[in-house]
Amino acid sequence: MKNRNYVLLLASISILAMLAAIVFAENNVPLGAENVTVIQTETANLSLYNASSVNAEAGNVTELLITGVSQTKRWQGYYGNVSGTIILEDAQGNRFYDWSAAEPQGEVYASVNQTITWTTVECAPTDNATYLAEWNAFYNITPEDDDAINLTYNYTDHNTFYTGTTTLTGCPTTYTFVNNVGQHGDFPAVLLTSDTNGTMIFTSILEDDTDGIRASLVGFDSAEHDFQLLVAEDGSAGNDAVTEYFFWIEIE
Repeated sequence: MKNRNYVLLLASISILAMLAAIVFAENNVPLGAENVTVIQTETANLSLYNASSVNAEAGNVTELLITGVSQTKRWQGYYGNVSGTIILEDAQGNRFYDWSAAEPQGEVYASVNQTITWTTVECAPTDNATYLAEWNAFYNITPEDDDAINLTYNYTDHNTFYTGTTTLTGCPTTYTFVNNVGQHGDFPAVLLTSDTNGTMIFTSILEDDTDGIRASLVGFDSAEHDFQLLVAEDGSAGNDAVTEYFFWIEIE
């Protein structure tokens, strides 16, 4: 009888350990952002770009070099700061303990798909013609566009990071501006996907100034930000519809 009870005890401990492991695995994924507050939204000030003039004189032919800009119709930028809490709570949301992260580390994710199987997340295969064609069509982008998806996310050199327990490296990457100037080091934006539904997941790795010193970095507008996220959007001529993006955050 003693041996039988001992076996039952071991079996119970094993089952509890497996259940604990299952709960841990399910929770070790990005969670939906609890609150997303729009502070401000802006677009280009066209009055900053006045027309230049050139004198015309009868009988002359004149060679011109003209430079100019055009506001993208295919991308939306999100930026800002993150405040977060690491929690310990049960399945009913009863909190046992929490730890406030003054300067969180982790990632911000955005997708048009509200449901993502995070355990199947991987690098977006933008070198796959079928996959790229699907998302080009969704956002009304052609491969020849200067700001096409594959021409925008055209690096693969972001630092290794984790989504849940998945290690991610060598994914399509781009770098947003710092102090109004292009750069290649801070504020990496990364493209991911989920192999269960092929959704495109736009990702921003939260920034820290230096290892061991958690402080926001100066961003595109010379103000400090935790993240700068670049997502695709169809703003082609005649299309004034908006696209709903769902946000998740993973705090480490």
